[in-house]
Amino acid sequence: MNLLRLLARPMLAATFVVDGVDAVIHPEAHAEKFRKITPALEQAGVPQALYSNPKNLARVSGAVSAVSGLMLATGRRPRSAALTLALLNIPMTVVNNPVWAAQGGRQRKEYLGGLVRGLSLGGGLLVAAADLGGKPSWGWRLANARDHRADLRQVKARAKDHQSD
Repeated sequence: MNLLRLLARPMLAATFVVDGVDAVIHPEAHAEKFRKITPALEQAGVPQALYSNPKNLARVSGAVSAVSGLMLATGRRPRSAALTLALLNIPMTVVNNPVWAAQGGRQRKEYLGGLVRGLSLGGGLLVAAADLGGKPSWGWRLANARDHRADLRQVKARAKDHQSD
């Protein structure tokens, strides 16, 4: 792991670890966020059993956030951890910062600032999820292996033709 990843991953993950641990220990404030999105969950067709207890939902979400943050910070399955955090963070950011429903300039400014910060973190998480750590992707590796096999077949065919001459 290079120095940039060694420093950047824990920096990106820190907020999710701290917020996740807080949600597990003090779920009341976090449960309020889930109460805000209950109508959106109902409209999306999410089964009510998944969001009927906002405190438990806050604790579970917090635990997932804390564990994923620790995984990202320590470099254990960092791509999966970053993608999990992005999937948790981006929708919650949009729902918790409804700029379109702001009443007054001050509230709109607060919501807009929160939306921009949250989406910026989400973008960083998506970049971290796509980071291959300097290694080529599986798609490239498969294509490269196919190309090498095709090249090897051509070389063998040429060698066979030269032997028969």
